[in-house]
Amino acid sequence: MPHGVLFRGGEEKEARKHFIERGWLEAVIGLPAGLFYGTGIPACVLVMNKKDAATRKHILFINADREYREGKAQNFLRPEDIAKIVHVYRSLAQGGADVPAYARRVPVEEIAAEDYNCNIRRYVDNAPPPEPHDVRAHLHGGVPVTEIDALARYWRNYPGLRERCFVPRPNKNVGWVSPQGVTQQTPADAPTPPHQVREKMSGYAALTRPTGSMYADFAPEIADRRAIAEIVKTDPGVAAAHSAFLQTLETWWQANLPLVVALAPANSQKGNVYELRRALLAGIEQSFAANTLLTGHQIRGAFARYMDDLKADLKSIAASGWGPELIPDADILASQFPELLAEMEQKRLRLAELAALFAAADEEDYEDSDDSGVLPGDEVKALKSKLKEARASAKLAKKEGDKDELTTYLAEADAIEKRLARHKALEDEAKQLKAELRATEKKQEELVAAAREKISTDEARGVILDRLHRLLLQTYEGYLRADQRACIAALENLHGKYAVTAKQIEAKRDEAAAKLRGFLVELGYE
Repeated sequence: MPHGVLFRGGEEKEARKHFIERGWLEAVIGLPAGLFYGTGIPACVLVMNKKDAATRKHILFINADREYREGKAQNFLRPEDIAKIVHVYRSLAQGGADVPAYARRVPVEEIAAEDYNCNIRRYVDNAPPPEPHDVRAHLHGGVPVTEIDALARYWRNYPGLRERCFVPRPNKNVGWVSPQGVTQQTPADAPTPPHQVREKMSGYAALTRPTGSMYADFAPEIADRRAIAEIVKTDPGVAAAHSAFLQTLETWWQANLPLVVALAPANSQKGNVYELRRALLAGIEQSFAANTLLTGHQIRGAFARYMDDLKADLKSIAASGWGPELIPDADILASQFPELLAEMEQKRLRLAELAALFAAADEEDYEDSDDSGVLPGDEVKALKSKLKEARASAKLAKKEGDKDELTTYLAEADAIEKRLARHKALEDEAKQLKAELRATEKKQEELVAAAREKISTDEARGVILDRLHRLLLQTYEGYLRADQRACIAALENLHGKYAVTAKQIEAKRDEAAAKLRGFLVELGYE
C-alpha cells in the first residue's frame, strides 16, 4: 500500500480506527522506495490478523526503508533484508524487545492519542543522528575522546587498533568543566581564576574541577588519510578477530555437515530443504551467540543470502541426490584439469598486458620508455611511408651507382623494418593468444562433458560439499570485509574533520595570499 493510507483523513482514517479498535491490524512495515515498476514512491505492508484480535493491545511498527540494494531502474530487498524483517516481526509478535531505530511495539492508546495517525516515522524514526563537531578541536587540533569512545565496538572487537591509531595529546591547556559538562580552557601558565571570577565567566559554574585528557592525536604513522586503510588492514587485532570468527564458522560447519549430507533422498523419501534451513539457522545463531564482530541480524542475514544463492542446488540435491550434473563447469575444470586452467590464466594475463601496451601507445605524449616495441598507430603509418620512400631512394641510388647514398638508404630501411617487425610480432602474438584461448574454451566443453560422465556419486558429493563450504566462507568473509570497511570509514571521517585545524587552513591561506601579492608586485599591478 502507499504510505498515504497511514495518515490521510476521511474514510481512510475511519478504516484505520475500525481495524485498530477491533485488533485486526497487527503490524505496519515500511519498505524502501523504488521497489516496484512504474512508481518510485515507498510502499508499506499492513499485516491484518484476526487471531487473538480481542486481546491485541499493541501494533508492531517496522521501519525498513533504509535497508536495500540500489539498482539502476529499480531497488531490491536483499535476502538478508527480508530475513531481518521476518525475524524482527516474529520476535516482536512474541513480546520481544524493540529494535532501536528499526522496530517498536506501539500501544494502541498511543496511536489513539495521535488521532489514529499511523505514519511510521512518528513511532520509529530511523533518521541518522547529526554529525558531532567539536569547535575547540576544529580550532586547536586534536580528536575528541568522546568521539573516539563512540567507536567502542571496533575497539572491543579489534584489540590494539585504538592504540595504533591514536596517541595521548600533550596537555597544553588546563581545562575546567562544570557539573553540566560545559568546558572552558585557560593557558597552562595562567593563574587559576578565583572562585568569584569563575562564577561570572561564561560556561563556569559555582563549583568547577579540572578536566582529564579530553583530546587525542592521530598516531605518527597516520600521515594522511590513505594510511588509515593500510593500518586497519594490516592490524594484528583485526586479523586475529577475523580468524577466530572463521574458525568458529568452520567448527559449526563440521558439526552440521551430517545434516547437509542427509539432505539427499533416502528410502524413497526426498529431503526437506526448509527443515534443513531451520536447523542450520538455529545452530549458527547458537554458535555465534557470544560473537560481537557481527550483529545477530548480520549473522542471520548472511546465512539467508547463502541459502538463497544455493536454493536451486539444495532443492536438486533433496530431489535427486548428489548428481555430477550439479557440479559447475568451473569446479570440474579446477578439480580435473588444473594445468589447463593455469595455462589459460597465463595466456589471459599476457593478452591483458599486450592490450594495455597497445592502449597506452595510442595516448597522447606516449613514450616507449620500457622499449616494449609497441608503436602508436599514426607512427606505424608514418614508418611504412618512410620505408617505402627509403626503398625507392635506395633503388634510385643503385641505378645511379652512388654507393654511399645506397648504403645510407638501405641502413635507414633496415632500421625501420626492425621497428615495424617488433611491433608486428607483438600484434601477431596477441592474435595468436586470442585464437588459442578461443580454441581452448571450445575444447573445455568437451573436456567437462567427458569428465562429468566419469565422476561417481561419492566423488560428486565431495566436490559439491567443498563448493558449499567454500561459498559459506566467502559469504561471511564478505560481511567481515564490510565491517572492516565501516571501521576504516569511521576513522577516515574523524581524520577528515580534525586532522587539519582552522589555524592551519588560515596559515596556508595567508601563505598563498602573500605569494599572490608577490607575483602581482613583480608584474607591476601593485
